[in-house]
Amino acid sequence: VRTKMAAVAMRCARGLAFRATKLLTSTQTPTYYGAQTFRRFSRTAAAFDQVKKFTKKHEWISVDGGTGTIGITNFAQEQLGELVYVELPEVGKHFEQEDECGILESVKAASELYSPVTGECVAVNTELDSDPSLINSSPLDDGWILKMKLTKPEELDELMDEAAYNEFVASEDQ
Repeated sequence: VRTKMAAVAMRCARGLAFRATKLLTSTQTPTYYGAQTFRRFSRTAAAFDQVKKFTKKHEWISVDGGTGTIGITNFAQEQLGELVYVELPEVGKHFEQEDECGILESVKAASELYSPVTGECVAVNTELDSDPSLINSSPLDDGWILKMKLTKPEELDELMDEAAYNEFVASEDQ
């Protein structure tokens, strides 16, 4: 039974690898259509996935290429409560890591938004002007606050991944 399963798994891997080679450019065409090709394509595809990182001040940044989309976490929006106003930064303004780049006001409190990395603001979510509650309803998607062109992408290494952030939040709750 195991050898049959192994044979089926290898045929699947070869089939995926063969299909994957059709997606590669002519300069990337491999000479071997087996598991090596599949592994090579998997690493290439993973390099283009969006990376989401988190700060200890409960901001998140999702990086796609050299541009980061920034917002606050679900934990932060729950702590703030219903948001009633968002002060957005100016497009074109440069921020250093941990600079204040916006203000969030809720029925409970006001809080600053800090830049998770160094960069230049290239876009803001203007929908938040008329509906700041987008942050409450969708903090990790539609409730993004600004987009920033990263000037020091190596600063992302200092931030937490999702698992580390969840552990950090759990330790704060205690």
